[in-house]
Amino acid sequence: MVIYTTNEWKGYGKQNYFWNEYHLEGDEVIKYKCHRRKVFDGDESTWEYEKDEVESWSVDDSSMPEWLKQYID
Repeated sequence: MVIYTTNEWKGYGKQNYFWNEYHLEGDEVIKYKCHRRKVFDGDESTWEYEKDEVESWSVDDSSMPEWLKQYID
């Protein structure tokens, strides 16, 4: 379940965007860095999406950012 999504920001080049998503999965909060880019396949342009896990915290982990804890309950 997505509990928080950052605003999207432009990456290098045209049509290249990033954002972070925070998911609550069981008793763990996982931060994903998401990426979308437009790719031309010879006929038309389509969007490609990627999502990579960056870091994670247990729900009661003291090292989790304070601002993120408000989205857990």
